Amino acid sequence: MSKTKKQQNEGALKFQKQKITLKDRIHALIADSKICELAFDELENDIEVKTMLEDSNRMAIDRLSFSDHGHTHSLVVTMNGIQLLRTLRPGVEPSIVQEQTGTFEDSELVVLLACYLHDIGMSVHRERHNEFSLMLATPIINRILEKVYPNDRHKQVHIRGHVLHAIHSHDKMITPSTVEAGVAGVADALDMTKGRARIPFEAGSVNIHSASAMAINSVEIKKGETKTVRIEISMSNATGIFQIQELLEKKIRNAKQILDHIELYAVMSKTEDRILGKELRVL
Repeated sequence: MSKTKKQQNEGALKFQKQKITLKDRIHALIADSKICELAFDELENDIEVKTMLEDSNRMAIDRLSFSDHGHTHSLVVTMNGIQLLRTLRPGVEPSIVQEQTGTFEDSELVVLLACYLHDIGMSVHRERHNEFSLMLATPIINRILEKVYPNDRHKQVHIRGHVLHAIHSHDKMITPSTVEAGVAGVADALDMTKGRARIPFEAGSVNIHSASAMAINSVEIKKGETKTVRIEISMSNATGIFQIQELLEKKIRNAKQILDHIELYAVMSKTEDRILGKELRVL
């Protein structure tokens, strides 16, 4: 006997409740850090941040036919950043720890804030958006750090400088000077799976960037075999190589502090996916 409509609705509701969101995954990842949890919740509940991420996505997708630069991208990059920093830990000490100006937890906070806010400047313009992100992020960072370190103005200013450096350096043309900034830049490039490019691709924006992104099935950050970290990219089509070499590899090579600790592999899936149809008019 088939399920009644009521039973189907109850089943769907139960599934939705059990479904793990990106936000849930980040909360689970940072559950051992009170300062990161506090900062993350402040970001998630900030109407200014929420609005700028909406506008950044409108600029990227609706006006420029680019990939996602909104809330989902911020969450994915934040998760990538924390995972990468922690996986690097056996071989690389964050700059804050090396310089004895803070703890590993402080370093995680830097990565979290930088990853979450790095693209809000897209709400102003694509060109030099990292510089606009600096301007727009500064008062937000100040508000959050006043709550995270309520009795330590020195720490607030110091951490703010690290966060702003990481935001500025996420542009592949700028060389990061800290481990945290290098991690944030690489974490940004790791958001390259087909879901990020699907909207502009299906809307007709077919170019090497979107076609390459559509070939990427998954990205994994795990313990390395010959180096500290192994980044493994699963591709369904050879066009994915462009996405890996032109974006991710360049950012890894640019992050001198962590370059020697990362091994990067592209793996072809068993079944090749034809991204394009039989014919594509180029001109």
